[in-house]
Amino acid sequence: MKRISTFICLVLLFCVSCRRQSDPVVAQVYQYKLYTSEVQAGMPIGLSQDDSIAIARDYIDSWVKEKLVLHEAEKYLSPREKNFDKEMTEYRNSLLINRYYEKLWQKDTANKPVTDKEISNFARSLDSRYTVDKEIVRVNYIKIPTRNTALPHVKEILFNESLRREEKGTLTNLLGDTIEYLLDDDAWLYLDDLQNEVAFEINAEKAAEKGEIIRIEKTVGDNTVLLVILDYRAQRSVNETKEERAAAGMLLMNERKAEYINRYIQELYDKAVKAGEIVQ
Repeated sequence: MKRISTFICLVLLFCVSCRRQSDPVVAQVYQYKLYTSEVQAGMPIGLSQDDSIAIARDYIDSWVKEKLVLHEAEKYLSPREKNFDKEMTEYRNSLLINRYYEKLWQKDTANKPVTDKEISNFARSLDSRYTVDKEIVRVNYIKIPTRNTALPHVKEILFNESLRREEKGTLTNLLGDTIEYLLDDDAWLYLDDLQNEVAFEINAEKAAEKGEIIRIEKTVGDNTVLLVILDYRAQRSVNETKEERAAAGMLLMNERKAEYINRYIQELYDKAVKAGEIVQ
């Protein structure tokens, strides 16, 4: 099949270049026909000839297999089993209603970005229900090849608290795009994720009890890992990591949208009842 498909794809590409008015059939399975225009419509622009042939071949092969199965389904399923009128109507109605809700919501003044303060207040309201016993840390983290000549300078800045705060830009320039690092003082990470990343255990709890900043230097394979642990918590709430704040913001927006839609439906219902358009 691949040899035939490749030939067909070459013909297909030729048809694209000469822009024939006809629409040749490039594949047929029983009564089903695949036309050149259908394959062309799904082809990305700007690909090399080899890539175009590969994508067209995959498309054609997938189409052939789908039609083979479809032919068998048409043969063996009863007319009742093949009747999807009810499901299609329900699906269409659902799509129409949801699209209508989206248009209404986009125009409503309540549909505006949630602020950081709103996210914080909303997340705090969830804390009593969603506080989790899982260790988190605020950390500056660098994994740099041990042979890198910038390592001593990087370590000097990172392990000096005043330099670490004042010379983040210098550190970023030294590290470039090829070195793995995190220098965000406000970012909370799961301790177990950090330990998996650096491949060694970190005892942050003991130092946190003394209110100390932890500085760790360790060689792992060909790399040197530099860690400055700024804070530690054994129990975290739902608004402390960036991912959870983003999720809280999305949840808040979805709640606003749901309240808006429910209110709209109730207003629509009351109006129709008042006009005598609903008989129950």
